[in-house]
Amino acid sequence: MMESFSETKIKTTTSNEIQLSKELQDIKNEVFELKKSHEQCKEKGIKVKKDINDVFKHADDITNTLAKHEKESSQLIGRIKHLNAKEKQLEITKELSAHLDQIKANVKRAKVSFTPETGSIFVRLFLGQVNVKHMRENEKFRLKQEYEKFKKKTNPQFILFVILLLIYPESSFITTSWQIWLLYYYITLALRENILLVNGSSIKPWWIMHHYLSIAGSLTNLLFPLSESFHYFLPQVTYFSGCQGLVQILTNRYQQGRLYKLVAMGKANIIDVTGESEGWGNDPGWTPSALFLLPFLLFVQFFQLYNSISFFAFAYQKGGNVEWQVFSCGFIFLCLGLGNLLTTLSVYYQKWKNFSKYKD
Repeated sequence: MMESFSETKIKTTTSNEIQLSKELQDIKNEVFELKKSHEQCKEKGIKVKKDINDVFKHADDITNTLAKHEKESSQLIGRIKHLNAKEKQLEITKELSAHLDQIKANVKRAKVSFTPETGSIFVRLFLGQVNVKHMRENEKFRLKQEYEKFKKKTNPQFILFVILLLIYPESSFITTSWQIWLLYYYITLALRENILLVNGSSIKPWWIMHHYLSIAGSLTNLLFPLSESFHYFLPQVTYFSGCQGLVQILTNRYQQGRLYKLVAMGKANIIDVTGESEGWGNDPGWTPSALFLLPFLLFVQFFQLYNSISFFAFAYQKGGNVEWQVFSCGFIFLCLGLGNLLTTLSVYYQKWKNFSKYKD
């Protein structure tokens, strides 16, 4: 009986060892398979990195060659201009001039795609001398998506701060936080728009200037001492910000729908931003939505002009004995109001003209 028990124990132990060995073998196979796949991925990564470096090296070569072609074509055009009148009238001379003009135009277009760009002085101020141009289309599109997402998420915060300021009008913490947030908001918009501009988005120069002025205004408000004039204008500016936030929400909703339509029609670039595509000028968008939006836009723009008049009138009543922020705010509101009003009237006039042609 003892022998039978021993045999059973040995068989059970052997069976467990065989089962454990099989599990280990499976793990071993999977580990070696994973290691092999990882080594292949590593080799592929090294090759891709080398290919990318080669691509950028070729891009640098193309950029240098384009610069050389631009210089040589300009020199040749200059030599043609110094030919005598008889030689200038020859067909071969006209043909050569046409070829050179075509080469210069091609070089100009090609440089946009291959030449690295650091953007405007504003971009370089924050990022330094770095290339902000993206070569891949999906990266450009993501830039645009993130820009639109930022505007969509931050516009309601105008309303939130207005509500807080109305509830706690004497809170210096909320007032300062609001001013810091406005400064951050406009700096971020201007920075992203400058980078989008480098990457091919069509953005009207006024909107870039608009955000520069808004940055100056936000900084002025941040430096405004808690004086009599500050408390006098705080409610008025608070109401203005609330109106501005509501109109921006309405405007973005309308412009996003129009931009999608223009992209589908091939009249706008996929990386253009809402309301700032060159295709808006050729868009026969004289729609009920556009007409519905117009009174709200005009109201905010006249509110800006009213703010400007109020600041200057207050300074006049005080005999000019006010903080420099009063004059600065009056001037900034004046520029913003006039610029926005002229831009809006220009866009709607163009829409009306296009609608009339489309109707005919």
